[in-house]
Amino acid sequence: MANVRQYDNLVTASEVISKSFTNQATDLSLISDELITIAELAHIKPMLGLDMYEELKTQNDSSGTLTTANSDLLTHYLKDALCWYVRFEAMNEIQYNTTSAGLVVNVSEFSSPANVEQFNQMKSDTFRKAQVLSDDMIAYITHEDQTNSYPLYGKDGDSSMPYDGDVAKKMNGIIFY
Repeated sequence: MANVRQYDNLVTASEVISKSFTNQATDLSLISDELITIAELAHIKPMLGLDMYEELKTQNDSSGTLTTANSDLLTHYLKDALCWYVRFEAMNEIQYNTTSAGLVVNVSEFSSPANVEQFNQMKSDTFRKAQVLSDDMIAYITHEDQTNSYPLYGKDGDSSMPYDGDVAKKMNGIIFY
C-alpha cells in the first residue's frame, strides 16, 4: 500500500462549502484537511477500491497528471459525492464544540440550535444525498460505455483492505440486509 496521505486531498474546503453548504459564508476552518481525509478514507476508498483510490490520489496531486477518464470522474461525479460526505462528517464539529469545560452546543445570538431530532434528520438527509451521488458515480464507472476506462475499480492489489464478508451493512444507523 502506497503512502497516499502525502498527496493533496481530492477536494478543498472551499469546494465542500460551495457544493454542499447553503451558507456560502461558512468558515473554511471548520473543514480541515484531516476531516476531508477522514471522509475520503471512510467513504470513497472502500467504494472505489484501494488501487483506484491510490491512482486518483497520485494523479490528483499537484505533481501528478490526471488521465482524461479520471479527470471526468473527479470533476463530474466524485467531488460532488465527496463534498456531501465531508459535510456529513463535519456536522458534529459544527453543531458542537469541545472545550476544556466539555462538550458544548454552538449558539449564535441570532439563531437557536436545532434540537436532537432536527439535527439527526438533517444529518441523515446529508448522508442520503452523498449516497445518491455515489450511486450515480458507480453507475457511471460500471456502465458499458466506460469499459476499460477504470480498470482499477474495485481492485485491491495487495489485499490490504479488510473484507468483512458480511452481507448486512449499517448505513448511518439503518441496517440493510
